[in-house]
Amino acid sequence: MRACPLVFRIQMPLYHFRIHDGMHEIAPTTEDLAGIEVARERAMGLLADLLRWSPASIWAGNDVRVEVSDGDKLVLFELFAFASVSSAGAAAGAGD
Repeated sequence: MRACPLVFRIQMPLYHFRIHDGMHEIAPTTEDLAGIEVARERAMGLLADLLRWSPASIWAGNDVRVEVSDGDKLVLFELFAFASVSSAGAAAGAGD
């Protein structure tokens, strides 16, 4: 009789990403990732994508952020992006 090989499935941690463009919460996503470092990189990529898709959000003074929580939905960290226009920049139209 032949022995059956054991198959092990490594369970990767779940991370939840909540994405806010200041006016809307974009559909949250949940991903299995290898660890917190990978989750941090993914959050940075999501924030960069948000700024590319909706650049007006940051200039309108909106709360642009990505919130990352673990499988138990405990918030691990948040990434924020904001713009601050100086008076010289405002005079030059940088905030428009």
